[in-house]
Amino acid sequence: MSAQIASQEHPGTLLMHRYFIPKNLTIYRVAKDTGIDRRAMTRVLCGKQPLTTKDAVLLARYFGEADDFFADLQLRHDIRQEQDRLTAR
Repeated sequence: MSAQIASQEHPGTLLMHRYFIPKNLTIYRVAKDTGIDRRAMTRVLCGKQPLTTKDAVLLARYFGEADDFFADLQLRHDIRQEQDRLTAR
């Protein structure tokens, strides 16, 4: 997945389609295994809440990614959203 595509998608979308669905994981299972609040996990996967830095690191470790992987996706998404807001002015 290119950085451009990843920066436009909410990290929750990537989490759902690249990790949860292919691995047949439930929100409950990942929340229990990582210690992340289940409601927060649900909101992230629905694109209604950003990943916190702590949750991003926990998920990266859980899925075997670099510690900054999901935090970087969130940052790129946030930057893209801000660029869009500023362009719309």
